[in-house]
Amino acid sequence: MRTAKLRASLLSLPLLCTPAGAMELSSLEWPPYSGAELPEQGSLSHLLHQALATQNEPLLIHFQPWSRAIRSATTEPEIVGYFPRYFANDNLCLYSDSIGTSRVGLAVRSDISVRWDKLEDLAQYRIGVVRGYRNAPEFDALVAEGTLKVKEAASDELNLLKLVYGRLDAAVIDEQVMHYWMAHDPQLRQSADKLAFAPQLLAEPTMHVCFTPGEAGEQARLQLNRGLQQVAQPQASGNGNVGR
Repeated sequence: MRTAKLRASLLSLPLLCTPAGAMELSSLEWPPYSGAELPEQGSLSHLLHQALATQNEPLLIHFQPWSRAIRSATTEPEIVGYFPRYFANDNLCLYSDSIGTSRVGLAVRSDISVRWDKLEDLAQYRIGVVRGYRNAPEFDALVAEGTLKVKEAASDELNLLKLVYGRLDAAVIDEQVMHYWMAHDPQLRQSADKLAFAPQLLAEPTMHVCFTPGEAGEQARLQLNRGLQQVAQPQASGNGNVGR
């Protein structure tokens, strides 16, 4: 309990010592992409720091549970956006340029063949999702209308453990997130032969910073996009996964 309280206090320290003029964004613990204790705060965070450094703009990231990270960007004026958000044709965000691509698919048990021609075929399986996450648009629509039944969990790590213990047949997950947990969680590392990432993807959306609509969000988006363009210039034009 004392360790948890200490960690929470440490994570809140940046709120008390925000660099002057820093851009403030919220995000979640989603390794290897973002996380307070990851090297360079994760690959996406590192990319954003690099991009804004070209604009002489410091960056402060508030790592929070996902629902709170989204809420903070709309209720706390100093936080101008959150990441990562999959692109969608909506007016809820001022989307930055792409900061990466997510291969969204199914983690499956190696002893079960999970196949589908259309997403409705997945109705026969016990599928885990993370509470509050957007997945693939068509998949989410089928869940919303009740065609697909899913079991919610608090994290990707927990869903993978449920798979190991036979409580799920599959779990929706980003491929790199699955690889991270299989390498870093002791129980999952010992069960690596029991799980696999299905080759058939659900979606491959681009990831973005979702800036809050309004003047402050628009100015922050323009500044970040200028930085992303500068960071991308030295890279080979064929490398589409900037930030991966």
